[in-house]
Amino acid sequence: MFAPVYKVKLHNQRLTTLLKHRQKLLQQGAFSLARFSVIDTQMLNHLYTLSELAGEAPTDYFSAQNLTQVSELTWQALCELAQQNSEHSEVYRLIAADLFVTAIDDFTAYFHSLRGSEQLAQCELLQHNLKHWQLTDLKALRTSVLEGKEKPQNVVKTLLFSQPLTTSELLAAVLHKDFEIAFAALVNSYCAGHDDVSDKLFKMFAKTADEQQKAQLLALAGLLNDTRWYEPCALFCKANPEHCSFVLSHFVYKQALPLVMDLMTIAVTQPSAYAAWLTLTDRPLAKAKKMSVVSDNNAVKPQSGINLDDAEHVRQAFAMQAGEQLLMGISFTKANSAQKLAKLAGSLVQRVIAPHFDLTSACGLFHVQQSASQWQLLLSEKVENVHAS
Repeated sequence: MFAPVYKVKLHNQRLTTLLKHRQKLLQQGAFSLARFSVIDTQMLNHLYTLSELAGEAPTDYFSAQNLTQVSELTWQALCELAQQNSEHSEVYRLIAADLFVTAIDDFTAYFHSLRGSEQLAQCELLQHNLKHWQLTDLKALRTSVLEGKEKPQNVVKTLLFSQPLTTSELLAAVLHKDFEIAFAALVNSYCAGHDDVSDKLFKMFAKTADEQQKAQLLALAGLLNDTRWYEPCALFCKANPEHCSFVLSHFVYKQALPLVMDLMTIAVTQPSAYAAWLTLTDRPLAKAKKMSVVSDNNAVKPQSGINLDDAEHVRQAFAMQAGEQLLMGISFTKANSAQKLAKLAGSLVQRVIAPHFDLTSACGLFHVQQSASQWQLLLSEKVENVHAS
């Protein structure tokens, strides 16, 4: 009689472990698609088992329903169930991505119905299907939001300004005081391949004092081939080392590697800069001989540094390989990024490849992490289209 209970306990423990592994993996920004696929598949398998034994399980994820029943719900019912179980949001995002692959017909009309019933919060889950980013005829609503007459949730602002915009709309959005609106417009401009993205970024970067916002802007800047960003990036990382790894890992152009190397020589940024180095190069470096550093209390402590000679050799080796960009040790160009990075997943990979997709899908890929199966399908379709052309 104890066997079923023991089995449930093991499944629950394994699911909890997988959730932690998945969260840690996603924080890296770039990782093996195969590994990601294994984690997502195993999570779904454990969820199926636990939901079948909900009466015995310590955690009820789906309000006494099994996962088969959940997968047969409408999008509206899924969103309502997710809101009732908000503490399990990561589980519901995975389910929405992997089990609800059929999008809502005429999502624009559905969007308006949600707006009318003040339920646009459902877009937090709905956004995980890229087809739900395809919204039309919303110029009047965007104008109302720009003028401050309507103040929807941040996810809705992002969706609204991830659509094809007129020149005047784009300018008004980029200059808007609401960061979510302005950032969505900047990402829109990046995904559309506009030449003046960097100039727009500089203006916005100069007027914001928020550290988190500056980090997001610098991350976007790292995806652009503009050396003017190296000095502001270095200054920001020194002042805000907690954001250093996230920001630097977006500087995917090979010519930015000296920036990362310079920050590896500074004690306060060394661990984060080295983490970014590994994300970009996938090349662990030898340790330098111990050096003395002065701590906050003026006590002298030995610290192992990074062997910069080793780093320079790695940098030179990558410089000789074809391709001006680098991620996880893979050299690539804008043109062949989808093919070269086809075995990788993660937010960094999506952001690099995003401009190859149609505008609204590209914006969705920039903002929303895809599940393993979603991303694998999108990549395979993109690579097949390239070969066909």
